Amino acid sequence: MKLLKGITGFDTESTFDLTQLNAVLSNITQPYLKQGELKKPNESSNFYQQKIKDERTKKEFYLIANSTYFIFACVENSRCFDLRFIDFPIDLITQLKATVNSDLVVLNRKEALENVETSDLKDLAESELKQINYWKSKTVGEIIFNCYD
Repeated sequence: MKLLKGITGFDTESTFDLTQLNAVLSNITQPYLKQGELKKPNESSNFYQQKIKDERTKKEFYLIANSTYFIFACVENSRCFDLRFIDFPIDLITQLKATVNSDLVVLNRKEALENVETSDLKDLAESELKQINYWKSKTVGEIIFNCYD
């Protein structure tokens, strides 16, 4: 997967604002329930986090969104350096895309766990490449949703 400049959260500005993200999240409806407040990126993470509960299965998971681009994934937990990617529920994808259609990218488990190739990194800034090397990030998911500081 070709990674765009700024995807790590370094040397960039977001391509969307919080109002746009909240509009996407407001489309989440039954059988999914948002739990708690949206956690914003901080000095050591580059992604938003929203806890979700699937009322059918009673399972909880986190919907995470990259802070620069409208790229979403689902994880079992939201612990930095221990993100366990899970498959994205199809009906949740439909709910999210109801607002932004083609601008929203959904990263499924298989894509998140793909090893990064050198060609995937060619558009990144030097500062991003340094962080990737320092933290020894190896997968697409580790780079798009990182806890670099």
